[in-house]
Amino acid sequence: MLRNDSFYLKRIADVPYILPVGQMVADHMRGVKINETGVFIWECLKDDISKEELYEKCFEYYEASEDEKEEVKAGCDEFLKYLDSLFMIIKDKTSEETDTAEEVKERFSPYKNLDFIKSVGIANIKIGFYGDGSCLTDNFDAFVIKSDGADDLRLEIVHDTPESLKGKEIVKDAAVETTECADRYILRFPESEKIIECHLSKKGNLARFYIKNDLDEAEKELLFHAIRTVFLYKALLKGIVAVHSASILYKNCVWLFSAGAGTGKSTHARLWTELFDVKDVNGDLNLLGYKDGKSVVYGLPWCGTSNTFDVNTYKLGGVILLKRNKDNFTEDLQEDEKELLLQQRIISPSWDTNLLDKQFEIVENIIKNKAVVARLNCTPDYEAAIVMKEYIDKIIV
Repeated sequence: MLRNDSFYLKRIADVPYILPVGQMVADHMRGVKINETGVFIWECLKDDISKEELYEKCFEYYEASEDEKEEVKAGCDEFLKYLDSLFMIIKDKTSEETDTAEEVKERFSPYKNLDFIKSVGIANIKIGFYGDGSCLTDNFDAFVIKSDGADDLRLEIVHDTPESLKGKEIVKDAAVETTECADRYILRFPESEKIIECHLSKKGNLARFYIKNDLDEAEKELLFHAIRTVFLYKALLKGIVAVHSASILYKNCVWLFSAGAGTGKSTHARLWTELFDVKDVNGDLNLLGYKDGKSVVYGLPWCGTSNTFDVNTYKLGGVILLKRNKDNFTEDLQEDEKELLLQQRIISPSWDTNLLDKQFEIVENIIKNKAVVARLNCTPDYEAAIVMKEYIDKIIV
């Protein structure tokens, strides 16, 4: 037996957790907090090991006497059973054939002679669009900038047949299926009949969408949302994360209200606009990063069905995590809880441990930069907004 590489060990504020990666994130598998003994056993499971071999390692770890060995075995068995119930243990590793780095070296490069469409700036990231501009909606128009030829991300829209590559499927869900190859990711979009696939370089500097002809308005909208995945990958590499949240502007700062679907983030933002006449910033998604030494919220065009978005950059006040309750009250969180709960609201790609580590690094810096992260237990009523405003007013001068 050995550990499932779709989970990994992460210390959050020096507290050890086993967290899901890739497909396990897409499947909404949960992470668990463990102790130092759990850390030891998890490390022992890095390579294939029998129970008997693991027992012996635990006996040595505990310096167990003969009388204590049965108790150690029982504790070990209980922990293994717990890991197994969460799909964190597998019987053996499977391998998939992929192209080697040598086989694909310098193979993925920009198409020549594509028409320039426009240049767009989102969160200080310059995106150059090339190819067939008729495939795009007008959602990017508010973010158009003057082109200087220095694209952070070159995005190509072509009517062509993609090359066949060998890769490993790493994430599959209803919206996006992701395959990893030696030099790129291949993204497929099951909801669309005309987006064949997208090839995205691992450096995030080139994305090519292979598209069939004659996209109708519904397919153009699907392409707009498909581009979001590409952008969020590039943004993450640049130190910017996307948090599923509604947001408002209060006291010259943006405040995010984040929760699972149906918990009430949009409702809570609406309560604020009705009670306190604040400005809505985005109804569904917010970009968090750094600018001039401050944690900031960047404007972006993706906003779910709310049609509420903003092109500006604002100072981040904080992230309020909503939890349904019959009463309204705020709840302070431990440092590891702040980092973990905020990271769990991020929808940036989490295809591997490097990307997850990048998310946690950004979250840790946001919190260290004095952004508020707190939980609001709440009802869907005006009192909830009043309680939250009183909390913010006490901590923000």
